[in-house]
Amino acid sequence: MGSRRMGWDMQEQLKEINELNNSLLKLAENLQDKFSNEKIKIDTLTADLYLLCFFFTKASKTASAVVMLCQEGYAEDACILVRTILEIVAKSLYIFKSDSIERARVFILHDKYERRKQLEKIVGWNRKNTIGNKELEEELERVKVECISLERDFKVSKNKIMWPNLEVLCKEVGLSDNYYTVYWLSSLYVHTLIRSSRSFVSKTDSGVSFYIGPDEKLSQDVLIWLFDLNRLIVREFDNRFNLGYKEKISEVDEKFNKFMLKLAMNEK
Repeated sequence: MGSRRMGWDMQEQLKEINELNNSLLKLAENLQDKFSNEKIKIDTLTADLYLLCFFFTKASKTASAVVMLCQEGYAEDACILVRTILEIVAKSLYIFKSDSIERARVFILHDKYERRKQLEKIVGWNRKNTIGNKELEEELERVKVECISLERDFKVSKNKIMWPNLEVLCKEVGLSDNYYTVYWLSSLYVHTLIRSSRSFVSKTDSGVSFYIGPDEKLSQDVLIWLFDLNRLIVREFDNRFNLGYKEKISEVDEKFNKFMLKLAMNEK
């Protein structure tokens, strides 16, 4: 028995938090426009500010996808993307917490080392199985050279290239609550664990019900988590580049806080 709901419409309560997220996304667009008008050249940015541009843009685009999915009633899939935003925010806050340029360089080098490790495994497997792939071997050599070049340019010692896992990152920047809620719940859907099965199938008197269509379940939580996290990266971007949107961001923040207070009062 299926449960696809045609003509699904978002509840009024969801519309309010949805609109708050749209307001934040609009502010992110304005920040991008203001930054572009400054005509800042990418090669003049320090490593930490370059990463912030990357993190902010990625978070903005992913946040838009989360909002669209929740509008259509597919919050489980949107939840997976909020996990991505949690990772972005944790990385950004950790980098700018202390020694931001050095931490940014460690992050970049760590990623390059991971790529080298992956290529070494693939090339090694190919050679073991007598599979030739000249392009991959050439890429491995390029990445090795890039690692040496970055080590020299960044002046970062090899034994200092350690990047914390997400749990440690979240603890360092005060996001442990998010890790033990957003991350753990989203992991159920990322890895298709049995604990997530009730979101998709359930036992009924007449057999089995399949939830393959849109609904409002989980949407409110996902949209709340989204705003709570995305505002942090939006605020960070505005502050670091002094774009002048602090007051407008605070206004949207205040509306969110009022929404959360009203929600708490209704639940009592």
